[in-house]
Amino acid sequence: MSDSVHPLEDLALLTLVVAHGTDAELDARETRALVHQLALMEPRLGHGEGAFDLSEWVHRAVEAYGALSVVELDDVVARLGAALDGTERTRALEALIRVAQADGVFHTMERTFLRHVAQVWGVTEAGEG
Repeated sequence: MSDSVHPLEDLALLTLVVAHGTDAELDARETRALVHQLALMEPRLGHGEGAFDLSEWVHRAVEAYGALSVVELDDVVARLGAALDGTERTRALEALIRVAQADGVFHTMERTFLRHVAQVWGVTEAGEG
């Protein structure tokens, strides 16, 4: 993945990791939450003139997800954290938690991954109940 990836594409990729990668299942509720959370974050992250619409960010994230390695995943987490300010990192983490909880089960792998994201971003975890 290139260094010029837009934050929405990185966030979309991380939502896919949370929704599918941590438990190898993609529940319809997770899919709805994923789209909803990205739509909520889109105005906050801005996308500038000539940018893709939300469906294009998700499409690009799906393509990247198919070839994502663990090392690249760590790079995405770090890159997105660096692209966001403190408030945006907190909101992005909360969005990821909502996607993880959308299917009614908060899996151990989801918790572990989200703790890792929180640690890298220097964000106190919220909404873990």
